[in-house]
Amino acid sequence: MAGLPIGRRGLAAGLGSVLLLGRPALARTRYVFDHSGGRLEFVARHLGVLSSTGRFENFSAELLIDPDRPLATNVQVTVRTADVALAYPGAVDLLRSPAFFDVERFPEARFNGAATGEGTLARFPLAGELTIRGITRPHRMEARLVDRKRDAALGRDVAEFTGSGTMKRSEFGMTAETAAISDEIRLVVRVRIIV
Repeated sequence: MAGLPIGRRGLAAGLGSVLLLGRPALARTRYVFDHSGGRLEFVARHLGVLSSTGRFENFSAELLIDPDRPLATNVQVTVRTADVALAYPGAVDLLRSPAFFDVERFPEARFNGAATGEGTLARFPLAGELTIRGITRPHRMEARLVDRKRDAALGRDVAEFTGSGTMKRSEFGMTAETAAISDEIRLVVRVRIIV
């Protein structure tokens, strides 16, 4: 879930959630992490029967979060689209090409979002905007607190979050290989933060 300025709508939604929950905005903490502290993966179906999982190896993320009340979370992610990994011959070159990420013209993809204030710790929606190839579309993800426990070696709590959502690549101008690659792509984020 990897910083960019928070959009006015995202900030308003996040602050509104905090106020509704009766906690001051200052209770939230800023966490910055990248590919060394999290994973950003994508899953595509092929020919309707197989699936492949790739990952972005260079991204940065910023969370504004109170781990006790994640329903007031803001998230910003910036991804370097050229730094992609997929274990199929020729797949990386195809993804970097003008038919897909077009990394020469659009070297970054971004997600800016905020928790909607709905849900529980088990599952809570994030709503925001996803930008790929210079095209911005509304995007929703479902986040959850997977685990929170004391790390004896660190002497602090560690919280693990995941987030996932589905996008349609055709909405971002990626229409090549439609017979072989599904239009729907699942995005999955995993992050571990020290509280």
